[in-house]
Amino acid sequence: MSDAVSSLLTRTQRDRIRSGFADVERAKRRRDQRKIRTRIAAGIDDFELLVDYPDRQLELAFEERADETLEARLADAYLTVERIRILRGIDRDALRRRASARRDAVATDETPMLAAVPVRTTDEWRDYVADDLAAEYQPSRWKRLSDALLKIGLALLVFVSGLAVVAPDFTNGYGSLPGIVGASLLTVGLGIVGVRGLKYDLVPATRTFVADPSGALRTAWDQF
Repeated sequence: MSDAVSSLLTRTQRDRIRSGFADVERAKRRRDQRKIRTRIAAGIDDFELLVDYPDRQLELAFEERADETLEARLADAYLTVERIRILRGIDRDALRRRASARRDAVATDETPMLAAVPVRTTDEWRDYVADDLAAEYQPSRWKRLSDALLKIGLALLVFVSGLAVVAPDFTNGYGSLPGIVGASLLTVGLGIVGVRGLKYDLVPATRTFVADPSGALRTAWDQF
């Protein structure tokens, strides 16, 4: 940031913080630290106005900043805010609830990104992750169909096998029909499993290997 631009700290204060107040008399150091504390405490009040400052203005404010630099400064800001919260003993979930209420209260047509800010509490995050995992791992229609076919087919084959022991003559005729049906169901179920494996496992693995052979082999070795 250019020294000619006004900021939370003055140029002299930034220089002295960077140097650890080296070569600064004790009385002057205490005076400078008091002034810095005052500026920090006053500066945080500006966020009451910036919270609903138009998205476009915030975008323009940082359009000349490199993404890497801006990410580093945002990380510093996040750590600073969290330190203040911890030092004051403010509960994180209480802060998030207040932020959520504040977001809903100040949202306007010029601040659509406010709705994208995640301010879920710990319990809300837990419920969100649980619902997301449940949706991700919920069996698809084809998975449920293949499971049902395999179970029914296997049950029919077991039934026919047991029947063959009890009444072998009967299974040589019409009694073999359940076995034929069971074998057919098993074949279809295994076919669905094979197609799903081809679509969701083999094809993606092949694409990954073609795109990055060494990375794919390294991942396979790590999983092994």
